[in-house]
Amino acid sequence: MEFDWPEMSAGTGFFNNSWTGHPSGGLASYYLQMNQRNLCTHRDFQNVAVNGARSSSMASTIMKTMARNQTMDYPVIITYALIGNDVCNGHPGIGSMTTPAEFYKNVVTALDYLDTVLPKGSHLIFVGLVDGRILYDSMANRIHPIGAWNQDVTYAQFYDYMNCLQISPCFGWMNSDPYWRNATTKRAFELNEVYKEIIANHTYKNFDMVYFDPPLKAVVDEWKKQGGQTWQLIEPVDGFHPNQIANVLFANYQWNLYVKSYPYLVPPINPNNALIRKLFGDQGGY
Repeated sequence: MEFDWPEMSAGTGFFNNSWTGHPSGGLASYYLQMNQRNLCTHRDFQNVAVNGARSSSMASTIMKTMARNQTMDYPVIITYALIGNDVCNGHPGIGSMTTPAEFYKNVVTALDYLDTVLPKGSHLIFVGLVDGRILYDSMANRIHPIGAWNQDVTYAQFYDYMNCLQISPCFGWMNSDPYWRNATTKRAFELNEVYKEIIANHTYKNFDMVYFDPPLKAVVDEWKKQGGQTWQLIEPVDGFHPNQIANVLFANYQWNLYVKSYPYLVPPINPNNALIRKLFGDQGGY
């Protein structure tokens, strides 16, 4: 979503906001799944995120806001997901996109730092950049909310208007020209290969690494099988970010993948959960 709701995110969501204007679509997250397995993880999460962050800012500042005591705290599971910001910006062409060489340097810089703060036995999960062509393919001919009254402004027109003003969050994917949409996806896929190259060539003392393709395509395919349409998973105001329905689907898909194929990423069930509930109840909520 364009407006950040970390309390309802796929990673750290924990709370269905009672405000009537909160995003509809339910709640599911990796944190909630882990918390249900081990109530000692209550409140043990951090949402270190900035809307629009790319690998350079992750390496220079954002990653350093994470807090963990390397000797006293338990290991962590980190999801490192940049989604599309290294290829998305408002500038025409590809000159402002992160190059594979720059991406490699930025990610390794972040990892080198993490190895100095993460407790031994931690896991780092890379989630690749998405194929953002799905945005135009599913939204282009639909009416944007600003044209709802007269049914006269499509998302394609809205995207190009923002590009004309040079205020688009993603010139490449929010563009009626397929050349730029394809060029942006090509660069995104090149950056995903960098993750795999890093895993193959780097080993860290305190954490291991694993790469996952972004769950977007798998979630959309499953949604369609159930009779849904892709546009129903995209935030209607900006036509760019996933909505809350999509966040829930992302969380459930990824967690089920961990359970089925990567059980080492799933914490064991705490045999003392019942006693914790008896002694502490909801532990004061959040």
